[in-house]
Amino acid sequence: MIRALISDLGNVVLHFDHRIITARLEEDFPHASWDKRAEERFWRGVQAFETGAMESTAFMRLAGELLGAPDGLDEERFRLLWGDIFWLNEEYLELMRAIKPVLTLVMLSNTNPLHIVFARERFPEVFELFEHCVFSCEFGKTKPSPEIFREALRRAGTQPEETLYIDDIASYADAAGALGMHGYQYISVQAVRDILAMYSVPFGTAVI
Repeated sequence: MIRALISDLGNVVLHFDHRIITARLEEDFPHASWDKRAEERFWRGVQAFETGAMESTAFMRLAGELLGAPDGLDEERFRLLWGDIFWLNEEYLELMRAIKPVLTLVMLSNTNPLHIVFARERFPEVFELFEHCVFSCEFGKTKPSPEIFREALRRAGTQPEETLYIDDIASYADAAGALGMHGYQYISVQAVRDILAMYSVPFGTAVI
């Protein structure tokens, strides 16, 4: 019997596109020298940011250095530039609302503090729906590390075989499956409905 659903955030509950950030950086910093070495430093910084090894102020300092802003970035401008890349998957959210009475809902995401703060402010209805949230930047591990999946299971209070896992990245769904969860790649909301129906997950007095 399925008792919980653990869901990824990005490109599942909230759509996003990192290319929006790239376009904004190119527009705001047209004279930045962005060679391969700078790009590697930047993505190492992003990785550290997502595991909590780098704080927001340090990340913005690194970004400012690489973008050629020696006096520092406009903090509010950068937070908006960096964070405003999401839009709501309304159909998925409605489906989660429908199953909330019968399943424990847990969010599990590889993300960074700037994105989470922005998303919480812009989409409070998303975060109110999930009983628990596990973020890589707070936990110190990223998917597909088994530890972060186990933490999400601990928060859900379920055994792996009682738990569905949905992620837009197939390898992460496979990693959840390797721990005994029922892991599926997110393709569409209808596909998630079909998965729920396959496991006879009810909502109200009906079956999805």
